[in-house]
Formats: sequence, C-alpha cells, structure tokens
Amino acid sequence: MPVVKLYANLRKLAGTKELSLAGQTVGMVVRGLVEQHPSIKDVVLEGSELRPHIIITLNGHNVTDLNISVSEQDVVAIFPPIAGG
Repeated sequence: MPVVKLYANLRKLAGTKELSLAGQTVGMVVRGLVEQHPSIKDVVLEGSELRPHIIITLNGHNVTDLNISVSEQDVVAIFPPIAGG
C-alpha cells in the first residue's frame, strides 16, 4: 500500500505522521484517508474537490491530477496551508 505522510495540523488530526492506505490513484488514497480520519475531510476537501491551497506530492513531485496512478512503493505527502511571518 502507498505510504501517506501528513504534515502540520493534519498529523494532529490523524494522530499519526504516517500511515499506509490502499488505493490505485492519488484521489483514492485521499478518499481513504478522509474515510479513516473524518476530522481531516474539511481541511483537505471542499465538497469532493481538493481545497485550493492543499499541496500533494507523489514521490517528491507536486501532483495536481488526482487520477494519477500510485503503486505499493509510492509515497504520497499532504501539506495543508501554512502561514508564517
């Protein structure tokens, strides 16, 4: 199963920084994440679409197409918007 790495407040909401989730596409992995951890849904999704400021990477490369295939060895990282000063 692909490994999903969570950052910032997503770690707190899920209670972990990393988990393995089944899915054949990035979108399926994201849906699996919000099914397992419903508190993450409103942070990551707006309805059924990815929120505009959420960044997802697949093996270190930015992903905008949630239909991209993933394999067992892939790493999907999800970054919420982070403000700084």
